Order: sequence, then C-alpha cells, then structure tokens
Amino acid sequence: MRGGQPLVSGVRARVLGSILLMVAAGCGFADPRPGDGFPVEATAVIDRAVRAHMEAGLTPGAAVAIVDPERGRYIRAYGLADTTNRRPATVDDHFRIGSVTKTFTATAVLRAAEQGRLSLDDSLEKFVSGVPNGDAITIRDLLGMRGGVYDYSTDPEFAEQLKPAEPTREWGRGDVLRVIAARPDAAKMPRQHGNYSNSEYYLLGLVLEQVMGKPVRQVLNDLAGDHGLRETFYPDDRSLPVPVARGYTYAGDVSVDVTERTSPTLYGAAGAMVSSVADLASYASVLGRGDLLKESTLRARTAFTDVSTPGGGTYRYGLGLAQDGRWLSHQGSVLGYTTQIGYLPERDVSVVVVVNQHTLPATQLMVNAPSIWAAIVDDLYPGTRGPVEVSAEPTPPLPTVADMDSQIEEVFDPGVPAVEKRIRVVDDAKDPHLVDRMASFQAQFSLQMNVGRVTLIRPNILLATTSTTSSVGRMPLVVPLVPRDGKWWLPTWWVCAAAGPQAHASAACR
Repeated sequence: MRGGQPLVSGVRARVLGSILLMVAAGCGFADPRPGDGFPVEATAVIDRAVRAHMEAGLTPGAAVAIVDPERGRYIRAYGLADTTNRRPATVDDHFRIGSVTKTFTATAVLRAAEQGRLSLDDSLEKFVSGVPNGDAITIRDLLGMRGGVYDYSTDPEFAEQLKPAEPTREWGRGDVLRVIAARPDAAKMPRQHGNYSNSEYYLLGLVLEQVMGKPVRQVLNDLAGDHGLRETFYPDDRSLPVPVARGYTYAGDVSVDVTERTSPTLYGAAGAMVSSVADLASYASVLGRGDLLKESTLRARTAFTDVSTPGGGTYRYGLGLAQDGRWLSHQGSVLGYTTQIGYLPERDVSVVVVVNQHTLPATQLMVNAPSIWAAIVDDLYPGTRGPVEVSAEPTPPLPTVADMDSQIEEVFDPGVPAVEKRIRVVDDAKDPHLVDRMASFQAQFSLQMNVGRVTLIRPNILLATTSTTSSVGRMPLVVPLVPRDGKWWLPTWWVCAAAGPQAHASAACR
C-alpha cells in the first residue's frame, strides 16, 4: 500500500467461502511419474509445504519439479488447472513464466557478443534511439539492471494493463518507447545504482532484433530450441497451447480468468515467454551451468551486485541471473501467474515452482511461486538459501479461527488501545503506538476482517486468511504472523504498509 491508498484497494476477488471450498476440493496431488524414485520422506515434506501454502493463499493450482542427482527426480502437479471445468493440474500444463524470460534474453545477448555481432560495451544509442542517457548506457548496463532507464511498467499510464479487466487498447512497442522518452526526469545515470526495470530488458529485445535481423520472438524461440526445450516459447498472440493452466487473479470478491489477458507486446523480451514445469526443470540446470556460453562469459554473468526492487527490497543480480544464497535463480510474474526457478551448482540440483494465480498487490494473498520455492528449498536443502532470518522462537499454539478472528478485530479497532490488544507488533518497542496508527488509518475505510482459515505454513509463519470488507469493496486478504514470546505477533513491515502515510511518523517504520 503506497501513496495513501488503503490496504484493501485496487483488487477484486471471488467470495472467500467459495474459494476455500474450491481449494479444499481441488488441492489434490497427482502421482509422480513412474520411475521418479524420490524418497517418500522428501515427497511428504514437499506435499505438506505446497498444500499449506495453497490453502492459505487460495491458490487454484501449482506444479513442482526437482532434479537431484542424489534423491532422484520429482515432478508433481497440485490443485486445478481450470476452476470452471474442474480440470486437475498436470505437469504438462503451460504457464506464463514472466521475468524468467529475461534469462533467455540475456543468454541471447551474451551469445551475440561472443559471435561478434555486438559488444557489451556498445552504447544503447547505437541500436535504439530516443532513450534518455542512451549514449552513456551500455548493453552490459542493461543486462545488469544498471542502466538507470525509467521502468515503463511502473508508469501511471501502464496501470490499466495490470487490472483484470480488458484495457481500452493494447499496449505496444510504441507506447513503451514513448513513455520511456517522456520521463527523462525519472531516468538515472547508468552505473550509479541498480534498479530492477522491465524497460532495460524490453530494450534489449529491440537490440537483439537489430543485430540478429529477425523478430525477438524468433531469436528467443531459436534459443529455446538450442537448449533442447520443446514446450518453451515466445508466443505470437495472447493464447496458450493446450494443455493450459488457466491463470487467475482476484477482482473484489470474484476470481477472474486472465489467461489471455497478457499480450506478448506488453513485456516483450522482459516477460513474454511460456513454458511447462518439466521444461523449466531441465532449463534451470543448463542455465546455471552456462551450457551455451564460454566460461569467461559465465563468470561475467555471475558477478552479482545489489539491485533495488519496486517493493523496496534488494535483489542480487548478475547479467540476467539472480543469486539467492548459493542458488542461481530467477523469479517471474505476470497477471495470473508466478514462477521461480533455481539451480544449486554445488549439488547440481534444480528446483522449479509454477503457480496459476497472481493478484496485485502481491502482499494481498502472500502466497506465490517464490514463497513455495523458498519453503521447499529451506526444508530439503537447509542453509543453502540466504539471507534467511531463522527465528529461535518456538512455534506458539495454533489459534482457532474464532480466536484469531477476535484478535484481528481488536487489532483494527481504533477504540482498543495498543496495550489492550492481544496481538502485538514485532518492533513496537520502537513505537508502542504503531498499531494504533494503523488502526486509525484503516478506520477511515471502514475496514472489517472475518477470518476464515488459520494455516501454519512454516514453523515461524502463520497466515490468517480473511474475507475483508471496506469502503472500496470486498476481497480476500491474508494476514501474516510470526512467533514472539510464545505468542503470534504481526511483522513490522506489514503493519507499516497498512499504516499508510501515518507510518512516516513511526520510528519502527524507518
């Protein structure tokens, strides 16, 4: 929640009770493919993690693939690929993979450099004109998210493209270049600081077209073929091939099918591609090993620096590849879909998760492919992902739905002083009135929450799934809690976000 908007703004979804019934009925488990041979104990760990996340986040379907030389191969689909026809998800379903596309784009650019078609030190202006600071921005800068280009996907004009409803017009290349050129005030000089930006990879797609002499769609499809991928491609229209995991997002209290909502021109080389969980499992290893690149190129690719994300976080980013502890990884999300791939070089292990739901803001439902991926990795490969804050706090008793409902009601009641609320905020010692600030801010929107489910997704994370009503409508909302002193407390970051402008006055939110 930013810019003074209420926590519950901007999204619509299906009635919570119906969704809970849908998930409970549809969160089944397909048997692994014959010969997978994954240990029963590890399979149980994965199933518990996926089941808990899906139930808490009201997730229709998901798929997981793991390739581990020691344990074997695991590939399994969960829940529903189509909620209308009640079709179970399968491991052959196609998903939109969003920003995982960037890994393909970066490989194509790096290969073009190895072939002498371009230099990573060439200026952007040599290939694409009209971009602020284009004469100073290099191809290497764009690959590493250090070009300072204004991110068109954060522009107010782009906001309509992130809503479930069809836009009044289709966003295209001309719109991207126009918005970037129109905001020289928002551009930054290159190499000063890393900022995650879809613009930088959209522009790299235009560079590829110039140096390769063919559409970027064909360039990336050729690359997928070189990787031996049969179900991974850059589509030429909005449709996905069968079998398809239909993508969902929430609009108020209605679950909306947005499978065909994302045009290839929306994100271009930054996020247009489609794949299956099985293909991605094979791809994660060849990507991490740099199979199509020279060793020196792979070393350059894996020189990671800190890159800021739009949500205020930090991402360790190389050249079209991210670092999560000892894992080489990348996330992806578009309306209706999230993806996470990861490769652990020291053990030659690949872990991939895909999910057919993505609602903005991402903090509304809390569950996505990256959160499921992190839970699986932390359970099966402890200590390999980081930085991970491990709480020494024991897991408190699981509250009943009725008890959590009562406590959440207290939290958002401005008439109940902070000292009398049973749920506290982690950093309230820095600001004992932070929860009061949040309650006061949300009261202007007549916020009411009814807890429908309480799920322990990890020993140190409890999610309360609620049906929320406010002056802007109804929607499901997930509230996270963490253990402190034998009880469940609210994370500071979540309360600061929910406090809106009043968070600015809080020492706990700085």
